[in-house]
Amino acid sequence: MDYNTIIKYLQGLASADEKQQFFAWLEEDPANKKEFAELKKIWALTEKGKEDENSAYLQFRQNENRKNRRTGLFKVFKQAAAVILLVGLGAVSAQLLKNTEKEQEIYVASYSVKAPLGQMTNLELPDGTMVVLNSGSTISYKSNFSYGNREVTLAGEAFFDVQKDKDYPFVVKAPLLDIKVYGTSFNIEAYPSDESFSATLVEGSVSILNKHGDELSMLKPGENASMNQLDKQLVIKEVNTEIYTSWKKGLITFRSEKLEDIAKRLERWYNVEIVIRDEKLKQERYFGTILKNKPIDQILEVFKLTTSLEYEIIPRANQPTLIYWN
Repeated sequence: MDYNTIIKYLQGLASADEKQQFFAWLEEDPANKKEFAELKKIWALTEKGKEDENSAYLQFRQNENRKNRRTGLFKVFKQAAAVILLVGLGAVSAQLLKNTEKEQEIYVASYSVKAPLGQMTNLELPDGTMVVLNSGSTISYKSNFSYGNREVTLAGEAFFDVQKDKDYPFVVKAPLLDIKVYGTSFNIEAYPSDESFSATLVEGSVSILNKHGDELSMLKPGENASMNQLDKQLVIKEVNTEIYTSWKKGLITFRSEKLEDIAKRLERWYNVEIVIRDEKLKQERYFGTILKNKPIDQILEVFKLTTSLEYEIIPRANQPTLIYWN
């Protein structure tokens, strides 16, 4: 079969006689149909290419090497790649080959950012979404994030100011629950060690999803959704959002929280280890606001003034400072 006839057929320029010759050749042998199917795939790529003949030749050669049986027609078609380019029929571009390789990497590559203990980390995601990570928190996302898959995984606490995109919702996956948004500002606290989830909406709207992707509730600005691992009951309530987001400004606000829970936060924020020796002290509650940038000993003095807490600080080499609460 004359390769020019196949080219004309693929272009839609073949005459009635040429079409008849082509279809007769196609019916001669099942192998011809298989051969043409392969050539048609290559042709579909060549019509979209914009680069040089070397790239086209490379693609033809790669496809040739994959086949166990090669006809003389296929070899001629391969040699015609440069001719196809010259007559303006396109070529498989080197860029397309590179993009294909990148797409293969997309499914395995991922990025992860962690805020060190005692520090906050600011980052901008590929879509323009701004994120503030609280200390000891980690956020990760796949390298195809900028291709419309706006999904991140959070372990810890973060404040999100999501770039709006009506076509591609933004999803935050956490250990207990997930959040789906189109453009909004919200805070999530989901440290795996706490076995709890808390989301506070500042602006816009978000959907709370279970791990199967089912919507459990939609939050309004000023609402908080929380759940713990024990009862797995979703609780929605109106709150003062400043209490949940003040950490971004260096303020730590507590509203009648147990000292046991406060100790966990202090461990993350100051990279220390706190051991509470008095069991009753764990249940004691604290109400107030402290400055996060103050040294840990000054923070402990504040607690000492308003609770029954007594403490002992033991510095350790190459380990977090040990603090006993008595």
